[in-house]
Amino acid sequence: MAVLFLSMGPSQIPMQARYWDALADEKHFCHPLNTAWLMRYAGPRARILDFGCGYGRSLSELQTGGYMNMIGIDFSFRMLSRCRSQIPDARLIQNDGQSIPLQGHSVDVVLLFAVLTCIPQDEEQRNLLREISRVLRPGGLVYVSDLFLNHDLRNLERYDRYVGQYGTYGVFKLPEGVVVRHHTNEWVEELTRPFCQVEFEAFEVTTMNRNKSAAFQYLGRSVTGTRGLIRGAR
Repeated sequence: MAVLFLSMGPSQIPMQARYWDALADEKHFCHPLNTAWLMRYAGPRARILDFGCGYGRSLSELQTGGYMNMIGIDFSFRMLSRCRSQIPDARLIQNDGQSIPLQGHSVDVVLLFAVLTCIPQDEEQRNLLREISRVLRPGGLVYVSDLFLNHDLRNLERYDRYVGQYGTYGVFKLPEGVVVRHHTNEWVEELTRPFCQVEFEAFEVTTMNRNKSAAFQYLGRSVTGTRGLIRGAR
């Protein structure tokens, strides 16, 4: 989704915001939302934050699934406008692309769908997970859906081409100028170490540019405080 924390040289956030604003009416996201996972751990009263909500596809699916206490955050004004046109009563916040403008321990679940792929650097990803930990209530959930490294020739060629420039294998630049990242399983395990994994699945997804990619979904619980079911759970 359209939330970036790039710091490779001068801030690229303004450029990235312009990119997503320009494509807000064209892109479609296909990462599936497993509502059965959420219903297993969080009931319909749970307060859910969709961080990098884009045009609101996941928010709409949550609403259909019976969840009503939702917040969408994105830094693309055009994406949020598209979301508003589709979900008129949604609570939406435009952020700065670097922080979550909510109080600490104020949400039960954070969705992070196709966001990490737009954050190339290790430390920026760690910062985001720390920010998520800050806003989650004790025992709250983080639900990540993102991309693994691929092993086809097309992807291997661009991983090799850009590793010297960006310093991380799997980081590369799209023709449009957007820098993205595909992840190793080892990095995903390290990044999510502050949480207790409760669900995990590897699968294949269609990207926003209509290509097939290896992907994963991770559901983890904050280890701070209670380890029982979160507020609003059945």
